[in-house]
Amino acid sequence: MAGTLLGTLLAMMFLGIPVAFAILGSSTLFLIITDLQPLFIIPQKLINGLDSFPLIAVPLFIFAGDLMDKGGISKRLIAWCECLVGSVTGGLGMVAILACAVFAALTGSGPATVAAIGCIVIPSMIQRGYEDYQATGLVTASGALGPIIPPSIPMIIYGCTMGLSIPKMFMGAVIPGIFITTMLLIANSIIAKRTPNIRNAPRIPFSWKALAKSTVNAIWALLMPVIILGGIYSGIFTPTEAAAIACVYGLIVGLFIYRDVKLKELPKMAASAIKVSSIGIFITGAANLMGFIFTNSKITDTITRALVTHVTSPTAYIVILMLFLFIVGALMDTFAAILIIAPLAIPAGIALGLDPLFLGVIFVINLVVGFITPPFGCNLFIATAITGIKYEQVVKGVIPFMIVEIIAVMIIAFCPWMITWLPSLFH
Repeated sequence: MAGTLLGTLLAMMFLGIPVAFAILGSSTLFLIITDLQPLFIIPQKLINGLDSFPLIAVPLFIFAGDLMDKGGISKRLIAWCECLVGSVTGGLGMVAILACAVFAALTGSGPATVAAIGCIVIPSMIQRGYEDYQATGLVTASGALGPIIPPSIPMIIYGCTMGLSIPKMFMGAVIPGIFITTMLLIANSIIAKRTPNIRNAPRIPFSWKALAKSTVNAIWALLMPVIILGGIYSGIFTPTEAAAIACVYGLIVGLFIYRDVKLKELPKMAASAIKVSSIGIFITGAANLMGFIFTNSKITDTITRALVTHVTSPTAYIVILMLFLFIVGALMDTFAAILIIAPLAIPAGIALGLDPLFLGVIFVINLVVGFITPPFGCNLFIATAITGIKYEQVVKGVIPFMIVEIIAVMIIAFCPWMITWLPSLFH
């Protein structure tokens, strides 16, 4: 039965049917064949899957990210980062990485991070000696920090799906996010020192006065992650409320402080956020139906027993899960991968004694590497769209940093304390 359901799903996706409709179609066919439930269960489960308070955070964070981009926050973050590290070899590459990391802490979206930061920093990197494929590859890889560094939209989806605390997942991702950022900074430094054009490019001399001026100019942008993450971790507000606060903050800063946002632009920005988020949220609703089928037809229990029987070592389970997710992340939409695979694969890891929080964070981080993995990593297509560089060139530029990120994720997977230590302090 499981083979019929999953086989139909994969066949529909292979034929190019949108993921949400492939999930609905395969689930409906399964219900008809097995006579498991009356078909009125389909709209019921679809609507129930959408009836989730944390899901409201998804369009809100996307809207907040657009406000920050159009409101001048992203360009001020880049200017501040350039004053901080622009004087070192490969400094502009470091600016790109740090700007992506900070912007990620505001939006939680990988593609939004690539679009917002890439449009500004890639032309400057090319002027400073980076080849176009190197600059684009670095920003594309750094954009993967969006769904890792909290707040993270994929982690919100995972928490809703698996009943895991979203604030704890956010806390668990802080150290891995900083670690991956550091690894990218080191990789950029090595590449810059070995590339004559970058090594010999003119650099901005460091100045405390310029840094202080830039900090004052960017203070409202720099305060935003402090407010959002500080409020979540201190328990003042939930991630969903934090998303609403991010929107209000972005509106105030963009309209009245930096004055780069115009009132007439707001309806278009809101419509864009709704359009982008509705795709993922519709998948969430459809996946709720499939999750119901998994549970009631005992598919999850069967897969869990099979995995526990044949994979008796937690280490072996983690290795298999990671390899599988690296592949899935490159081929499947992240929301769909979380909603379909997590309910099937994660119970086996819990049965082997692994921490659910550790499994949740490592699951999402593994999938996120798929954002930059050929052939279907979505960050690759975003980078191609904003730069006009050929897809093959973007892939060429991203491969060194993709390897670095894979190594970093493997290290995190075998150092569970990097995920569990910070949340344990807030028990």
